[in-house]
Amino acid sequence: MLQKIVLAVVGLNLLLASPTWATPKIGDKAPAVKIAKWMASPPPALPGAKEAEKHVYLVEFWATWCGPCLRSIPHLGDLHKKFGKDGLIVLGISNEEADIVNDFYTKKLPARKLEMPYYVGCDDENATSEAWMDEIDGIPYAFLVDRAGVVVWSGNPLGETDELDHAIEQTLAGKYDIDTAKKAAATKEKYQELINQLQAAYQSQDKDEVFKTLDALILLKPKDAQPYLIRREMLRQFDMADQIPEWEKKTEAAMQDSAPGLLDLLEIELNKPLSERNAGLLYRSATRAVDLTKSRDVDALIMLASVQCQLGMLDAAIATQKQALDLAVGEERETAEKTLKFLEEARGLSAKAGK
Repeated sequence: MLQKIVLAVVGLNLLLASPTWATPKIGDKAPAVKIAKWMASPPPALPGAKEAEKHVYLVEFWATWCGPCLRSIPHLGDLHKKFGKDGLIVLGISNEEADIVNDFYTKKLPARKLEMPYYVGCDDENATSEAWMDEIDGIPYAFLVDRAGVVVWSGNPLGETDELDHAIEQTLAGKYDIDTAKKAAATKEKYQELINQLQAAYQSQDKDEVFKTLDALILLKPKDAQPYLIRREMLRQFDMADQIPEWEKKTEAAMQDSAPGLLDLLEIELNKPLSERNAGLLYRSATRAVDLTKSRDVDALIMLASVQCQLGMLDAAIATQKQALDLAVGEERETAEKTLKFLEEARGLSAKAGK
């Protein structure tokens, strides 16, 4: 596949194409939610049940072992706190065993400063996952259900936060147009079709078709980093490297309001040889990503610490890494601790060398 070829070359592991369609689709009635055990109190109502019409639901599927799922938790918590009073109910559903989820919920959360103030439950013999997630390959994945019990949005709550927040606000206000939602879903489908076309064009080494398709992808989703980054690599592969500096400027400008896009851009920049890196782009993009995520995203903080280290800002890097450590969980926390230790040792060596 083109994505794997390109990302293998640049050393970047992006989360690329999402499933073409979910079950249920936009405009469908939401299936039932069956929960074997709630980690705390159950919600006041569930989709399709009595008094469900009083609420809007964000139904998210996650797991304790899923790194991206854990990174999405703070934002879900923010949504619960911000919109709960307006009728939003956030449901976090895992199909793991109840004791595993309970151990994470009761023991790891306080220690990691990771709050799940919304409703967390364990699937009842996989009934809910089978009904909602039949055609979905990855998690986290979420569905937004309006007061009429209709699915009006679905997608990755981590990678599509702006789109999700807008959908929630509009749905709670009774202004989210289902036709608009269907058009958004059609855009996702068209995007996947173009990705397939891009793969075919690349495999046949049809340069004109490759760039034509990339332009169409960017026009369709101007804030999605994937086609920008692939286009940069295609410029290199098709002997058009002289155009890369100008393209990088356009990419940075396009990603200014997208933290995931900036992080993807930084991954590529940090995989370049030192002689080819752009120090200004590294610092601007890293600090912007942290600002956009309000210093609450582990990946953004770790990336900023790495950039600060690269630029010789060791004190700042250590302070940023400590922020990341406060938010990290699981294996991510162990890695963050080792990184902090390295940075502190580097600062000690730097102090000795300066004497």
